[in-house]
Order: sequence, then structure tokens, then C-alpha cells
Amino acid sequence: MALESITTRPPPVELADPDVRLLDDFFPPDTYDELAELISNEPLAYGSRSNPRTDPNGHWSRNFVEAVRTNLADVSSDLTRDERLAPLDRAWSFLRDNQLVNDVLIRCYLNGYTYGTDGYFHMDSERPDEHTTVVYMNDYWEPDWAGESVFLDARGEILKSVLPRRNRAIIFPSGLQHAGRGVSRKCMVLRKTLIFKTRRTRSCNFERLSSFLRQAGATKYGHKSGTLHDHLVRTFALLEAKGFDESVCLGGGLHAIYGTNAYQPAVLSESDRSRVAQEFGTRAEELASLFTILDRPKTLEFPTELTEHAAVVELRGGRRMELQRVPFDDLRKIECANLADQNELSKHKTLQAIWQAK
Repeated sequence: MALESITTRPPPVELADPDVRLLDDFFPPDTYDELAELISNEPLAYGSRSNPRTDPNGHWSRNFVEAVRTNLADVSSDLTRDERLAPLDRAWSFLRDNQLVNDVLIRCYLNGYTYGTDGYFHMDSERPDEHTTVVYMNDYWEPDWAGESVFLDARGEILKSVLPRRNRAIIFPSGLQHAGRGVSRKCMVLRKTLIFKTRRTRSCNFERLSSFLRQAGATKYGHKSGTLHDHLVRTFALLEAKGFDESVCLGGGLHAIYGTNAYQPAVLSESDRSRVAQEFGTRAEELASLFTILDRPKTLEFPTELTEHAAVVELRGGRRMELQRVPFDDLRKIECANLADQNELSKHKTLQAIWQAK
């Protein structure tokens, strides 16, 4: 095929379905060229799975940021810490400024498929405010090489099937079922795709809390579903959606930073309390500190004593404490959101009733 037919492309077009945007010649030529050079020198590891439940083997991949599959933190700063990744930082800035102006970056990686590696249908995320951008990084591709990106509609029928093409980008909701199909036996090259996962920018307090937790190291601690960071910001979001006071929402977003009776790792220590209070307010920090010392959820479900003005609660180690009714009720709200995020609230009928009453 002549060089002109490889490098000369039509202007950007959008597919008929508004949920899938297809953009040819997406990056400016110099941006694409420096990306291609960077990627050509990157080592890939084998075993990443597009669908962990159905993919028995996996494919080649290379992560450029520190982020797990469920990550909610903005990781764009990872692209600025290593000058070698400057082309990726410029590419992300171009994508954000031109297509995803209200999004933040939550994952960025390279996928590689050789003959014998397959992709399987999956959703990148069930969260409704996220996008996936796929950029094809092969300078030449023949249709007989296969390797299409295939999208399914709600009936499980093929909605779109897109062939790889140099500097072609596809942007779609991360909840859309899709698969990167394996390449054919005729294909003797590595099918390369650069992936950007993003989410919508959320409230100012959500972003402030998320940034603080990531800097504190909460993304390095695992939790029931994802990282401790993800659990904490999801807890915050649940409280915020209920319309609770800001200090309660932030206290919920901080509830396990010092560890709890059920979650032992501590991201911060007693010596950090003043810093946390300065950042998020004394009341939010006090709620987080109280949550740390409680024998919960039992004592929030069934306090030792409960009156209109106060509650006597059990602490870790068997001691007791009297709390004013307002902070006790706020701690109950935080516990409700904490348990709801872990799908455990239904086990605690009193707390569940409190949560459903709001």
C-alpha cells in the first residue's frame, strides 16, 4: 500500500450512535509521533485480563500510572513525575482539552495483542460518569489482520465494529460492553492500543478529599472493593448524595484513616490530627477520630444507653464513653454509608432503617 494511503486520512467523523465517538487523525502529528516512539521502547508484561471472570490467559500490557481497576483518584500527576512520560502527559492534555474537558484521568496503560491472545466482552466500569478512550498505535493495519474493537448494544447484538487504524481514537462510556478481538494468523505484528480511562470531575469536596487521601497513601492500601482511597471517597459520595452536613460527609470520607476495629491499617497517626483538622475542619476530624475508637458497628446499632440528649457507647478494649446525641447520630450516618458501600447494611436493621428514612 502506498505511503499516502496510510498517512492521509479523512477529517474526524462521529459514528451514528452518539455513545461511540470515532475520531481519525486524532492527535496532532508531532504528538502521535512522540507517543509512537515512547511506546516502541516500552516493555510489556503478559497476563492482564480484559475480563477477569472469562479470560483464562490474558494479554500484554504496560501501566503508566499507579492505579488499580477500580481507581477513582486523579492520577494525571503521575505523568509529570518522569520526563520520559512527557509525551503521554501532552497527549492526555490534548484529549482532555479537546474531548473530555470535564474529566479527570484515573488510568492510563498500553495494551498489546499478538496472535493467540484474545479479548473478551466486558465493561470497564459500572459507574455511569466514566469514559474510555482507545487510541490505535499501529502505523499500518490490514483488514485481514482482524483485531477489531467490537461494541454490543443492550440486546447483545453488535452495535459497532471498528478496525485499527493509525492515530484513530474511539471514545465511549466505560459501561458499554466491548471487546478487543484477537488478531488473525496472518498478523505478524503487535496490535497496540493506548488506553485512557477517565471520570467526570465531581464536587469540590470530593476532589479535595480524593487528592488528600492519595497523597497520604490511601491508594496503596487494599480494601474490600479496590483500595482504601476508593472506599473512603465512595463513602463520602453516599453521604453527600443524601444531603448531609459537610462535616458529616467529610468525616465519613476520613472514617478509616486512623484505622478501625475492623480495618487495622492506619494511613495517618495521632500526630496527624491537627493537619487533618486544618484541611477539613475540626468537626470532621473529630468524627473520624471517634469512629476509630468505637466498637462498631455493634455499639452504633445498639448503644448501651440512649436518651434524647446522649448515648453511652462501647469502645475498643471494653471501655465506655458518653457522647452527645448529635455526634452519635452523625456517627450512625457515617456507619450507614460505610456499610452500604460494602453491601453489608442489610445486616444491621436499625442502621438500615435510619439510612432509608433520610
